[in-house]
Amino acid sequence: MDPNKWTLDQVPAADRESQLRTGRGLAFVIGPMRGGTTLLRKVIDAHPRLTSPAETWFLLPLLGLWSGQGGAGSYPPKQIAAAIRSHLNQQQYIDACRAFAGSFYASTLPEQSAVFVDKTPPYMDIAGSLPVLFPEARFLVLCRDPRGTLWSRVSWQHTRPEPVEHTIRGVAKHVQIQAAFYKQCADRSMLVSYERLCTQPADEAARICAFLGVERCDAMVEYGEAAHHEGYGDEKSRQHRRPHGDSLRRWEGKLPDAAQGELARQCTPEALELLGHADLLGMLRQAA
Repeated sequence: MDPNKWTLDQVPAADRESQLRTGRGLAFVIGPMRGGTTLLRKVIDAHPRLTSPAETWFLLPLLGLWSGQGGAGSYPPKQIAAAIRSHLNQQQYIDACRAFAGSFYASTLPEQSAVFVDKTPPYMDIAGSLPVLFPEARFLVLCRDPRGTLWSRVSWQHTRPEPVEHTIRGVAKHVQIQAAFYKQCADRSMLVSYERLCTQPADEAARICAFLGVERCDAMVEYGEAAHHEGYGDEKSRQHRRPHGDSLRRWEGKLPDAAQGELARQCTPEALELLGHADLLGMLRQAA
C-alpha cells in the first residue's frame, strides 16, 4: 500500500477537492451510536496529519434526496426525489453529490492534513452507498462488544427509557450491517476493536496509522492534550485525557442473561464471528 497514491500528501491544494470527490484521502468510521466512535475519532484527530472533526451528517439528506426516504418538513421526500429524477439520471446525481462532498471536505481539511476521517454514526444506515459514492475511500469498522453498546444506549442520560427488547433489535441490526459491509469491502476496510483501543491504545492507534498511510504518532494516546473541533458526540470523552477501560464491562450484573442471549441470537453467529466478538459468540454456542 503506497500512501502517496492514496493520502493527500503529494496533492496540490488546488487539486484536493477533485481528489476527495472519489475518496482519495477520505476515510469513514463505520460504527454505531454509543459504540465508542467519539473516542476513536479523538484518538485519530490527535495525529497532526489526520483530521477527524465532529459529525458531518450532510450525506444523509443529500443521498435521501435521490432515494426519497427520510423527512423534509413541508417538502415530501418522494416528491423531491421525483422532481430531481426528472432532471438527472442516477450517475449525474452521484457526480453532483461527489462535487458537493468534495467541496465540503476540502473546505474543512487543514493544509497539513493528509486524510479526512468522517465519524458520523448515522451513516451506518447508508453504509452500502459510501463505497459507491467514494470508490477510493477507506473504512474503519469499529467493533464494540454488543453488550457494551446495548447497555450504553439503555443507560444514556439523553435517551428516553424504552424496553430493552427494542434496543436489542437496534444494536443487532447495526452489528449485521457492519458484518455485511466488512464482508463486501474487506479489501479497503479495517476492523478496529473498541476494547483494544481502550486497553492497548498505542498498538491499535499504530494499526490505524498504517492502514491510513501515515506514520505512527504516540501523541494519539494522549488525545486530551490536543485541541479538537467539538460538536455532536459523546461529551464524556472530554472528561478524560486518554483511553481507559472503565466502561468495558459496565453491563455486567445489569443485563440479564436472557437479554444477552437474545442479543447474541439476533446478531447472528456469522456476524459475531466475522467482527471478532468471540466472548458473546462463545456464550451463544454454550447456550445451544
